Amino acid sequence: MYLNFAEFSVDYDPGSRIFSVICGDPEIGTFVEDAEIRMETLEHEALSPGDFSSFQEESVLDLESLVWKRVYSGGPIATPELTIGFRLRSDGVRFFCNGRAYVSVSGRFRWGADAEHSTFSIRTDSQTPGLRTASGPAVFAGDNALFDRLSDRLLTFSTAGSFRFRFNWEHRAYAFCYVNGCDYGRELDFRIRRNYCAEKFHIPYSPIRKQHGFHTPPVGWMTWYALQFKTSEKNVLENAGKFMELFGAYAEKPVLWVDWEWCHCCWDGQGEEGCDIFHPRRTAYPNGLKSLAGRLRELGLIPALWIGATNEGRLNEMLRQHPEWVLGKMVLWCGQWWIDPSHPEVLREYIPAVFRQILEWGFHVVKWDCLPGTLQACSEMHGKFHDRSVSPARAFRNLVKAARGVLGDSVYLLSCAGDSERDICGAMDLFSAARIGGDIFSWDDFLEQGINRVLHAYPWHNTVFYADADNLILRPEFSTPEQARTRVSFYGLAGLPVTIGDELSKLDPERIHMLRRIMPVVDIHPTELDSKRHGRYFQITSLSVARPFGTWSVAGVANLTPERRSTVVDLCRDLDLEPARYAVYDYWNSTFLGVFQDRFEIELKPFDTKVFRITPLREGHPALISVSRHLTQGGYELLELETAPERIAGTVLCTAGEPCRVTILLPEGCEVLPSSHPVAGDGRTAVLTLCSEITAPVFWSLALRRTGSPSDGLKKED
Repeated sequence: MYLNFAEFSVDYDPGSRIFSVICGDPEIGTFVEDAEIRMETLEHEALSPGDFSSFQEESVLDLESLVWKRVYSGGPIATPELTIGFRLRSDGVRFFCNGRAYVSVSGRFRWGADAEHSTFSIRTDSQTPGLRTASGPAVFAGDNALFDRLSDRLLTFSTAGSFRFRFNWEHRAYAFCYVNGCDYGRELDFRIRRNYCAEKFHIPYSPIRKQHGFHTPPVGWMTWYALQFKTSEKNVLENAGKFMELFGAYAEKPVLWVDWEWCHCCWDGQGEEGCDIFHPRRTAYPNGLKSLAGRLRELGLIPALWIGATNEGRLNEMLRQHPEWVLGKMVLWCGQWWIDPSHPEVLREYIPAVFRQILEWGFHVVKWDCLPGTLQACSEMHGKFHDRSVSPARAFRNLVKAARGVLGDSVYLLSCAGDSERDICGAMDLFSAARIGGDIFSWDDFLEQGINRVLHAYPWHNTVFYADADNLILRPEFSTPEQARTRVSFYGLAGLPVTIGDELSKLDPERIHMLRRIMPVVDIHPTELDSKRHGRYFQITSLSVARPFGTWSVAGVANLTPERRSTVVDLCRDLDLEPARYAVYDYWNSTFLGVFQDRFEIELKPFDTKVFRITPLREGHPALISVSRHLTQGGYELLELETAPERIAGTVLCTAGEPCRVTILLPEGCEVLPSSHPVAGDGRTAVLTLCSEITAPVFWSLALRRTGSPSDGLKKED
């Protein structure tokens, strides 16, 4: 049976009671696949069409819809009549049912060309300031839509009944189950929204491109925040060597960023003799930037360079020869002479020359700064444009297009433009990443320019570009150990670029340890497409991890205040978890807290963060409840996992020379048998210590024996 209205169709087989929903747009096609309708009495006894003596079909076409329904009559006493049907409208399709029965629908969504990696489970009705993130095709309890970042399309599903869905690894698709509920008449509504982010945020949407090779946000070190105007070739190389010593085994593609001091010696914007966008400061870089880039590559680092391509402190030779390319003078910290982006020769000759020079020096990671100043200069001096019909925003995009034409897609291009959405979003589809806020040295800066800016821009992170929240600055001048832990935890659970802004020789072991736990950055994406602000006292960042071998959550709870505070974490309300039994493990304190069903209470020091791995439990089975290598506790390092009632085994990617602890929660009435790896425990948990001389996967297994003793450590809750 085929039903159609506008661009939506339903292909339904009444005999098998299986249907699919199709969109006439060939780029979408079938988006609900092989959905099977089942019926039960209120006593949960199976019903079939054969249990009814007759049925009638009705199809009605009206102004706004096509309605088809089948009414079954003459059924059992408990269910004398039952109706199922479809309502097709120009905005979507609804399945409906009515009668004294439970009606369920189980099927699959086909949404997006790469459902596992680019289709995100989304909640569209967010209410809390918490940040929900996900790695892999994870689903939170409150989700009601699927977002395909490749096409910027949203598929929503709504009902007053029960609706649950999960990613089906066998079919590489999200599978769902709907139950109408015991009050009989309910609908299941499917709708499609095109250009969702583009229209919601008024942005030039384009899916994130990763041809530059950073499949997750980069990790590295930057000169300016650590050394400022004291930066030189010598101490750059010293810190490069120190970075590889401390973090080389932890960062997969380490980046060293040479910042703006390569062509600036102070804040006055006047420039210095012999230095311009084509010539670095010889006092700081006597051997030039090409030599420096080569030496960084020899050390195993990817060289990155700051550039302010639209302004100069002193006119370079090209601008002296072409004064018509100069828009005018406006003194800012970064320079005083601004180019005219409306001049066609600036786009054809000047901008390409600047970026060809960067490539010739050997830099394939670029930070383009001064963009807010560029828009300011273009607005204030628009009357001097060569072509006054070009708006500042359009001129800005043309500059970036001209640069991309030289760089190609293989260059990682970071927009340093965190003042406003005007500069952050104006060419966001052309950048690989974007600064989304100001500098975050102080704690107040971290709250406002860090957390709040991330919460505002997070819908774009790993959808359009990587949202860059500025350097991680952990030195005691700006961060207590607790504040450092909060900064690191937030970055790690949000999956943000990690750029260290401290002199590496002065970092203490505690801060070094923290940084290693978020390297490399895990592939993390948003699960809400809404802008937010942080909470008054606490900020919760809840990461859901989905892998073929299991799912778990990692929740960071931050105390944003200078007072010690206690709070209750509600698993359903605060973390959007399904009702179940969960093992809760305190990562930073290496402590198993217990098994909880509803909530647990914690106490936080001033400005501190606790991070918990929250693992759903399977009755009678052991459970992996933490891995020490990475903050995600398995999101990076856990490659395989198998569990059975009397055995648990897996493979962990271990870092050379660093012990990795795997913590297992034992089922009640079990004890640990000898293992090939050292094991410690307290009767409720077993901790395996894995070691490897080289960075490599390490297989482990733990066999258990039943003893018949009770107690699984279930905590009493208020």
